[in-house]
Amino acid sequence: MEYSSDFLDRAARLFFPDPEAVSLIASSEREDDFRASALVSGSGERYVLKLASNAFTHAARIEGWKTLVRVTRSLGAYMPDLIPSASGHLSEQIESDGRIFTVWAEEFAPFELAQTEEEFKDREAYARKDAARPKNAEGAAPAWEEELILLYAKLGAKRIPCGWGVSGYARLTPFDGEETDEVEECVRLFGGDLRDRFPALRSRWEDLLCRWRENRDALAALYSRLPTSVFQADWNDTNVLLTDDGHFAGLIDCNIAGEDTVLNMALSIGRVGFNEDDRESADRARTVLRLFSRAYRWNGDEIDAAPLLWKYISALFWGEVNDLKKAEKEEEAAAILDRIEKQLSEEADFRSAMEG
Repeated sequence: MEYSSDFLDRAARLFFPDPEAVSLIASSEREDDFRASALVSGSGERYVLKLASNAFTHAARIEGWKTLVRVTRSLGAYMPDLIPSASGHLSEQIESDGRIFTVWAEEFAPFELAQTEEEFKDREAYARKDAARPKNAEGAAPAWEEELILLYAKLGAKRIPCGWGVSGYARLTPFDGEETDEVEECVRLFGGDLRDRFPALRSRWEDLLCRWRENRDALAALYSRLPTSVFQADWNDTNVLLTDDGHFAGLIDCNIAGEDTVLNMALSIGRVGFNEDDRESADRARTVLRLFSRAYRWNGDEIDAAPLLWKYISALFWGEVNDLKKAEKEEEAAAILDRIEKQLSEEADFRSAMEG
């Protein structure tokens, strides 16, 4: 998809009557998910124009983001305000090459990103930069990570109502445009690949799949009772804003924001957030749960559901799917099954972290 100057200018004029300059910042394209952002300048001000053509970015969601932005700012963290269009709406639509784009505009954030797109491509350089930032009380991780987690806990405590959609991390219910949640999708992809390429391991996989389903069903019996709120749900370093002295300032990008259980947000940060090393460790999840406990009070259903949800999200996710794709030998695939079995066998004790 080419984002021509003429197309970007037409999109910008839906929000700004006389933009002086419109320049593409970034774009991405994956299957039926097209996104772009542009910098708009005029009258000494700068704004960010965003465009998306996919199944999950639509007017109702963008209208819902306004509440999330307002509550986040009331908690002392920054999120860019949405700019109404010339017609007074928070989003508009525009067509290009037969594709319909939803367009919206935001303030230009007055903070630096924790990680730029260039740094995302050079992980070693970024690791050195992040290591120089202020550390948490234990000195083990950047302070901004802990500060971000506390914001998520405070958002959970707000119990923000939502009628416009679930988050991209939602469990046991599909995100907009999807047939299943991400975990179910990973299980389907993993099982198909293993059955095709490693037939000798099929029987073992079917046994593990049966155990996985038993855990999922036990979780489902509790899940609808768990407290929910609305979250930004995309804490990648490239969406995190920092102050000049390296502390957490706020967040950008609501693309997969939505309703989710507070427990899932906490455990998902523990599972996939920040450090990719030792991603199956329940210790890291306990750390996040303890941090949440500073601003959020866990109830009995959440404490009971935590070990079940941890198995659900830690046994098999994108890491296992991608590792199996790389596996060339049966013993390599068997080692991945060993990991899955270990996670399904673990009875993680989160009670002390949640009650303390």
